[in-house]
Amino acid sequence: MSEFHTIFVISCIAVLAPLLNRIPAFARAPIVAVELLLGMLVGPSGVGLLTADSAVTFLMEFGLVYLFFQAGFEFNQKEITGKPLRLGFFAWLVSLSLSVVISGLLYLVGLVEAPLLVALILPTTAFGILIPVLRQSGNLDNDFGRYVLGVAAVSELGPLILASIVLAQHNHHLHQTLLSALFIVLGLAAIFFLKTARSDRLAESIVYWLGDGELLPIRIALVVLLGFVSFADRLGMELVVGSYMAGMAVAVLVRGTKAEILKDRLTAIGSGFLIPLFFIESGASFDFVAVVRSPATVALFAFFCVAFLLIRLAPLNLFRGTLPERDIPALGLLSSTTLPLVVALTYLGVGRGQMAPATASALVGAAMVTWPSGCVERVSHRALSAAYRRSLTPSPIGSLRKRPAYSPNCRRDGSRLSRTPSVASPICSNALRALHFFGT
Repeated sequence: MSEFHTIFVISCIAVLAPLLNRIPAFARAPIVAVELLLGMLVGPSGVGLLTADSAVTFLMEFGLVYLFFQAGFEFNQKEITGKPLRLGFFAWLVSLSLSVVISGLLYLVGLVEAPLLVALILPTTAFGILIPVLRQSGNLDNDFGRYVLGVAAVSELGPLILASIVLAQHNHHLHQTLLSALFIVLGLAAIFFLKTARSDRLAESIVYWLGDGELLPIRIALVVLLGFVSFADRLGMELVVGSYMAGMAVAVLVRGTKAEILKDRLTAIGSGFLIPLFFIESGASFDFVAVVRSPATVALFAFFCVAFLLIRLAPLNLFRGTLPERDIPALGLLSSTTLPLVVALTYLGVGRGQMAPATASALVGAAMVTWPSGCVERVSHRALSAAYRRSLTPSPIGSLRKRPAYSPNCRRDGSRLSRTPSVASPICSNALRALHFFGT
C-alpha cells in the first residue's frame, strides 16, 4: 500500500471522527477515543485498511512530539502556584506509591514485564485535555479548577521526566538522571530568558509577521520545537520531554499579549493533522484480538480498569477541608483523565522493547473504558455547581439560556431537547456521594 493512500485513509478518518462526535450517541465520548476506535476498525485487527510503513511511522512519531508541544502551551505557572501545586504533588506521590505496589504485585505474579513503567502510567493525568474542559464549565479560574490543574500538572510532568529515566537504554539510570537534570536546568534557563524578552513591540511584530505569506513566527516556533527535541535526543531523553518544554517556551513568550494568536496557528497544525494521525494509527496498532484471546490479558485489562480509578480515589482525603465535600470526588475523577498520556507512554514502552504489546493494549483499553467516567463527571459537576449556585431552584422557562453543545439537555445548535427540568442532577449527586464514600 502506498504512503499517500495510507495517509488519505487516515485523513478521511480524521474528518469522520469529529462528525461522529456530533451525533448524540457519541457526544460525550472524547474525540481521542473516537479516533482510537475508528483506527481499530480500519487496522489489522479490523478490516485491514491501514498498515504501518516508514513514512507513516515517522509522521506518527512527529504527531506524538507535537501532542506534547501543544500540551506545553497550556502549562501556566501563575494558575497553579502555591497550595494547589503543593497538594497536587503530595496527591501524586500517594497515587504513585499505590501504583508501585499494584504494579509490583502484577510483576510478581507474572502479568507485567515492566513494573516501573506501568507504575508511572497508572497515575498520569492529561493536563492539556482538562484546560478546555474547565474553561467551558466556568471552573478554570476558581479554587476547584486550580486544584484540578495542580494535580494534573504534577501528574503529567512527573511521569514524563521519570519515563526518560526508566526507558533509558542499557539501564544507565543514574547517568540518565544527571542528563535529565541538566536538560531541565538548561530548558528552564531558556524559558526564563524568553520570558524576559517579552515586550509589546515584539508582540506587535509577531502579529505583523503572521499577516504576511511567509509566516515567519510559525517557522521560528517550529525551529524552537525541533531544537529542544534534538537536544533532548542528544542527551538520551525521550523526545516528548523536549517538545513539552518547547511548548512552554513558546507559550511564555506570547501568553497574555497580542501575539497569543500564534498559539492558535500552531495548534491548528497539530489538531488538524499530526495529532489525529498519531491517535488513529495508534488505534490501528491496537491488538484487540490479543486482549480477548488471552485470559491473562483479559484479567489484566479488568485489573487496570479498577486500578485507574482506585489510584485516583486514594489521595482525596488530602483535599478535605480545602475544597467543598461535593467537589472532592469530581476532582478525583477528573484527574483520572489519562488516555492521551497512556497511549503515548505505552507507545514509547513498546517501541523501546520494555513493554509487551498485550500489556500496552490492556492499559490503553482500560484507559478508554475509564475515560467516560471522567466525561460524565465533568457534565455532572457543572450541573451540580449550577444547581448549588441557584439553590437547586430551576429557572423560569422563558429565561433559560442556551447551553453549550456538550450539555446533555441541548442539541449541538444550542436548542433545548425538552422544557422539563433535568433529573440528572439528583442522580449525579447521589453517585458523587457514593463515590466519595468509597474513596474515604
